[in-house]
Amino acid sequence: MLTGKASVLLLLVLATVPLYPVTGCWPPGCNNRCKVARKNYILSVCHPYIRISNLPRVLPTKDHLCCVEVRTLQTNSKGGMQCVVDMLTHDELGEYNVTVMLYLGRYCTHLTSAAPHEVVV
Repeated sequence: MLTGKASVLLLLVLATVPLYPVTGCWPPGCNNRCKVARKNYILSVCHPYIRISNLPRVLPTKDHLCCVEVRTLQTNSKGGMQCVVDMLTHDELGEYNVTVMLYLGRYCTHLTSAAPHEVVV
């Protein structure tokens, strides 16, 4: 009988406590989430550099709008470029190179060089 009461109590507690996925912030006050509009904007400004068909792989300069926006995303959004990658549709996954997108998250935030260069991915 005690086990049954404990089970009911546990069920009541779990039913009343909201279960949010682990995102590093507490809704509804979480403003640093990646949004579809931001993802679409990153895809549009970085399009020439992240397309699968961009061979040889040339990266933007550090002061190019693509890098500026990636840096902003990395700074202001939980998850940065990984968040954008996670939101890609099936069609977008066929168009964009995910490895390069994630690399841009690191490349654009390290302000050591302003010259574009070729990478092998």
